[in-house]
Amino acid sequence: MIYTSYYASEVKGEAVSISLYPPPNWKGKHLPLFAPTPELLKWWKSSAKDAIAQEEYTQRFREILDSRQQLIQLWVSKQKGNPENVTLCCFEKTGDFCHRHQVGEEVVQRYLPELWGGEIGTSRTQLTLVQGGKTTYPSQVLSLIEKCHSSGYPVVCDRLKCGYYQVFLRGEDLGVWSELGVLGVLSGLRHEFYGGRLLRSLAASVSG
Repeated sequence: MIYTSYYASEVKGEAVSISLYPPPNWKGKHLPLFAPTPELLKWWKSSAKDAIAQEEYTQRFREILDSRQQLIQLWVSKQKGNPENVTLCCFEKTGDFCHRHQVGEEVVQRYLPELWGGEIGTSRTQLTLVQGGKTTYPSQVLSLIEKCHSSGYPVVCDRLKCGYYQVFLRGEDLGVWSELGVLGVLSGLRHEFYGGRLLRSLAASVSG
């Protein structure tokens, strides 16, 4: 199985660093294939680190992953024959924004769904009722949906077969988002300043 975690937490099987720079005295493997570039890391550190910055980071990192597809496919092929557990590690704590969640979603879940073990220390999925039907959500997404509803934003997130989410608010289509993207959108909606900007920008992007 392939898991994700952070350095100070539990790991299962072989620990593999996927941050740009591993911690000092790191004794495990380092896999730069899944690390951000120095330019992206520098941009992130200077950003506001809000929902809008998270979505921008997600898009930029997706482009980086796309540029590495040939090497990623070699890694995927190798993992298919690996009977041992592997944990991909980075610095941010469970629940915090981190590129490792995007690696888990857009690489492991996409190409190796049968080997996906999830983030260590969290429940992989929970069930809730949305518009009369059962929909499966990761715990972080479900928590933010509930918080949005309690804040007066009755969002609906339809889980698509591809694993992405179609987001609606009061009948308005706010677009299709990855798991990291929808986390950023739902987080931003709950803040008056960012919520107003998000609604205008999302509507514009959808119409565009």
